[in-house]
Amino acid sequence: MSEPFVGRDVVVNFAIGLESASPASLTFKRLGMMRGKTMKTSWDTVDTTADMSPAFTKTNLVTFKAVEFSGDGVSYTDAAHNQKTFHAQVVSPGISTDNQPKVWLRLTDPDGSNYVGPFIVSEWSDERPYADSATWSITAASNGNVVYTPV
Repeated sequence: MSEPFVGRDVVVNFAIGLESASPASLTFKRLGMMRGKTMKTSWDTVDTTADMSPAFTKTNLVTFKAVEFSGDGVSYTDAAHNQKTFHAQVVSPGISTDNQPKVWLRLTDPDGSNYVGPFIVSEWSDERPYADSATWSITAASNGNVVYTPV
């Protein structure tokens, strides 16, 4: 019997590397102290409707898949949560990723199902309100094949 789960039990790991890297060769680190984690898959479509389409119904084909990840968390000062490493890669990417904010992301559900693939991080945001916890958020888009593996 399947069991429901809560988002806090979902783990996000990252590795810094080019999209041509083999996932097995990468060193993944946990991106800790996260609150929200969203993985969205969408497909671009092309209209294949023609004058002989069945029952005057539109038909389509898919062309390209886009996977987007977004997440947010609470800022912590200790290195155990790897937030500073991820932040530095996004804001000041190094030559190991051709000076591009490239990372591999792995999102794992409690049952072991996961998404793994290369991403390019398009946004990092820090918030430091006067009388509240400091937080951060990210947005990333697939930059190669992102694979979902169910258990």
